[in-house]
Amino acid sequence: MNRATEIIIFYKYTPIKEPEKLMKWMREVCILLSIKGRIIIAHEGINGTAEGGAAEIHAFEEVLHSQAGDDGDFADFRDLWFKHSPGTGSAFPKLKIKVRDEIVTLGLGKEGDINPNEITGKHATPEEVKSWIASGEDFQIVDMRNDYEFKVGRFKDSINPEMENFRDLTRVSNSLDALKSKKILTVCTYGVRCEKASGYLKKQGFENVHQLEGGIGTYMKQFPGEDFLGSLYVFDGRITERFTDDYEVIGKCDSCGVTSEHYGNCTKPDCHKKMIICKTCESSGKNIFCGTECESLYLEMGVTA
Repeated sequence: MNRATEIIIFYKYTPIKEPEKLMKWMREVCILLSIKGRIIIAHEGINGTAEGGAAEIHAFEEVLHSQAGDDGDFADFRDLWFKHSPGTGSAFPKLKIKVRDEIVTLGLGKEGDINPNEITGKHATPEEVKSWIASGEDFQIVDMRNDYEFKVGRFKDSINPEMENFRDLTRVSNSLDALKSKKILTVCTYGVRCEKASGYLKKQGFENVHQLEGGIGTYMKQFPGEDFLGSLYVFDGRITERFTDDYEVIGKCDSCGVTSEHYGNCTKPDCHKKMIICKTCESSGKNIFCGTECESLYLEMGVTA
């Protein structure tokens, strides 16, 4: 691991005056500082992960924090939240900055969209959640990540609503109806999904909704190796983030069932669903499918599995 580089994750729901201009300005800043990563900008805010030298990352943060929302500024980023992890030097092959309709796509459209500045679950700090667990408090953790992320790491006794992507929340939320009067805690990687997910649940009539402040990554940095099983899936070249050297691998190959954290994709070209595929199965040359439907359709294409 290259300790001279750092990876930062950051987000904020805040009005962005001119997303396209902010994108161009931010690209110039990142190029100047030799920072690579993936950053999404929308009228509702900003969400990004980036890697660079420690000094350059510090300069990047200072530049963004100088945006106070005054005339000529793009937004108020004075309290923009950054979470640091040691870099690898190769977490991102290049810089990608895009303007989208949402910084995390829930897909409700303008009329139904969730504004976390108006409705969201109550933030619970890692220390608060730790005290709930330690005292045996009656609450339920609901994981708001994609199902393939859940497979490789999760809180003990947490519920997986089985989403392939965040848009599925509107489809699967009914499966959680039995929890409407129960104290629940939504969790995700570093918090950005839960801002909207917890707000959506509140709009659906869930009465006592909390969200883990800073997400799983923040909790695990404060309580490494406690309460969370496995490793944390991240969307960069590291694939997973680990917080102790002696953690237990809980992921299992979707093909053979052996313990693994190695990811691959369904063989069917127009599916390519992300799966855990151990290195042995990957190197075997055999086709691996996410289910019988994809396998059957693939065979109908005239290709021998």
